[in-house]
Amino acid sequence: MKTLLVGINSQYVHSSLALWYIKEYCGKGCGEIKILEHTINDRKDLVLSSIFLEKPDVAAFSCYIWNIDYILKLSSNLKKVLPGLKIVLGGPEVSHDGKELMEENPFVDYVISGEGELPFKMLLSRLSGGEVPEESIPGLCYRRDGRVCSNGLYHGIEDLDLLPSPYTDEMLTAIGDRIVYFESSRGCPFCCSYCLSSTSRGVRYFSMERVKGDLNRLIKRGVKLVKFVDRTFNLQKERTMEILGYIMSLAPDTRFHFEAVAELFDDKMLNLISKAPPGLIQFEIGIQTTSPASLEAVGRRTDLEKAFSNIEKLLSMKNTHIHLDLIAGLPGESLSSFEKAFNRVYGLNAHKLQLGFLKLLKGSAIRNEAPLYGYSYTDYPPYEVLSSNSMSYGDLLLLKGAEHMLERYYNSKRFSNTLKYLAKQLYPSALDFFIRLYGYYRKIGAWERRISYREAGDILLEFILPSLGERDALAVNELLKFDFLLSDSTGSLPPKLKRKEIPDFKERCRAFLLDEVKRKRYLPSYISLTPGELLRKVHFEAFDFDVMGWMERGEADFKETVVLFDYGTRHKVTGLYHSCPVEF
Repeated sequence: MKTLLVGINSQYVHSSLALWYIKEYCGKGCGEIKILEHTINDRKDLVLSSIFLEKPDVAAFSCYIWNIDYILKLSSNLKKVLPGLKIVLGGPEVSHDGKELMEENPFVDYVISGEGELPFKMLLSRLSGGEVPEESIPGLCYRRDGRVCSNGLYHGIEDLDLLPSPYTDEMLTAIGDRIVYFESSRGCPFCCSYCLSSTSRGVRYFSMERVKGDLNRLIKRGVKLVKFVDRTFNLQKERTMEILGYIMSLAPDTRFHFEAVAELFDDKMLNLISKAPPGLIQFEIGIQTTSPASLEAVGRRTDLEKAFSNIEKLLSMKNTHIHLDLIAGLPGESLSSFEKAFNRVYGLNAHKLQLGFLKLLKGSAIRNEAPLYGYSYTDYPPYEVLSSNSMSYGDLLLLKGAEHMLERYYNSKRFSNTLKYLAKQLYPSALDFFIRLYGYYRKIGAWERRISYREAGDILLEFILPSLGERDALAVNELLKFDFLLSDSTGSLPPKLKRKEIPDFKERCRAFLLDEVKRKRYLPSYISLTPGELLRKVHFEAFDFDVMGWMERGEADFKETVVLFDYGTRHKVTGLYHSCPVEF
C-alpha cells in the first residue's frame, strides 16, 4: 500500500511539520509513505497530476484555514481520476466539524479530529488489511451504512517522547533552506476564547534530552531559521532558560523564533537574554489589546504594565528581534479604544508590529459567543470578523487600510527614522496617521496597484509636505534620504528627495579612503582593500540635518553632517546596513 502525505503550504518558505511527525510515527510497518509539499500558489492541475502519477492508495492532507478550499477542490478531482483512492483529511480546520464536512463532501473518506499520529497509524493498519475496527480509532470520522460516524476529538499522546523525531536526513534534505518548525511542548495553559489552543488539555513537554538532541541536529545541519511553535515558550522559567542557554552555548548561525508571554519574563531570564549574540533570538509577543474589558471578555489575563516594562527591557538590549501582535475586532473594542491600544504599542518601537483581525475559528469559544457580541463574519475561511456591536464594517475597512500602510512603511524598515520623527513632532496618533495615509492612497488612485518602495517614499512626501513648515520639511527629506540609504545599497533615492551638494564631494570621499588613519578608524575590516574596491562597499552622503543624532537621541539638530554607509555588513537584528558620521 502506498500513502501520500500532502502539504499545501501558504508560502514556499514554510514546511509542514505535522506530516513529518506522522510519517515517522507510522514507520515502515504501514507500507510506503511519501511526502509531497506544494503551496496554495501552485496550479491545482499541476498538483493533481503530481499526485496522480504517484498512483497512491491513500492521500492524506493537513488542513488549515488558508488551504481548506484548495484541498477540497483538489480532492474532488482526485476522486474522479483515481476512483479507488482513499482520501483522508486532518488538521485544525477539519477537527471540529469533521462529520458535517464529510456529509457535504462525499469524496472525503475519512477525517481525523485532533492530533493525528496514533489515529492515522491505526487507520493505515486497517486499510492495509489489519483487524482494527473503525470505531476503535480515536478522533476518526468514517462512513458506515450510508451515514457518517464520529469517534470524537482526540487530544494526543501524553508522553511526547514516544513520538519519533521528525528531523531525519530525508526531512532536512527536502526542506532545504526553508523555515524549520520545532516544538518542545504541545498545548497551552491559557483559555483565550479566539484561539484553538485553548481546546487542548494542559501542556505536555518533550524531555530536555529530546529537545537538545533535535536542536543540536538542526544546528549542525546549518538550518537558517528554527521557528518554535510552542504556544507559550517561556511558561516554565527554568526550562526556558535551559533551552536558551543551550542554543547560546553552541553559538550557531541559526536563528531561533519563539512565541512568548511578556509578563512571564523575570530579571534572571532577561539577564540571560541580554548575553545572547545579536540576531540569535526572536520573540513574538501577543499584546492583542490594552482594553481590560476586551481582555476579560476573551478570557485573557494580562499584567499590561509588567508586559510593557519587560518589552521595553528587551528592546533596550538591542540584541533581540521583537515582534508584537495586535488583534482588531475583539469583544467590546471600538475604533476609539483600539486607537489607544495601537498607539501605545506602536510607541514601543518594536522591530515589527503586526495588526491582525479577529477570526472566529471553528471550535473556538468566541464563535459560539458570536451572537452575544453581535458578530458577523465571513462564511468562508478565514472566518474573519465583518462587524460587531462596537465596531462597524466601515471601521474595520479603515483598520485594513492602516494595516497595509503599517506593513509598507513601518514593517519594511525603510522608513523607520522618518516615522519616528513624524510621530514625535507631527502625528501623536500613529493610527490616525496611517488611516489618513491610506485615505491619500485611495484619493490618488494608488491603492489598488503595485507600488515600489521608491514610489512609496514619493507618495509619503506628497502626503505630508503640504502640512509641514520649512524646518520640518527639511528634516523629513533628510531622514527619508537616510532611511533609504540604510536599507538600499544602490544609492538610488526616490525622485522627489533632494540631495545636498558639496563642492568636490567625490574627490573628498576618495581622499578619505586613501587616508590610512581614517580607514583604520572607520573601516578596519576593509583595511586590505584598494580605494576602488572600497567604493563598491561603502557610500558617503551629505545631510543638512544631524540624522545620527536624531536616531540616537531624538534631537532635531540642523547642521551639515556626512554619513558613511557600510554596505558590506548588516545589523543582525534590524537587517539594516551599518552607518556612522565621519569628518573629512
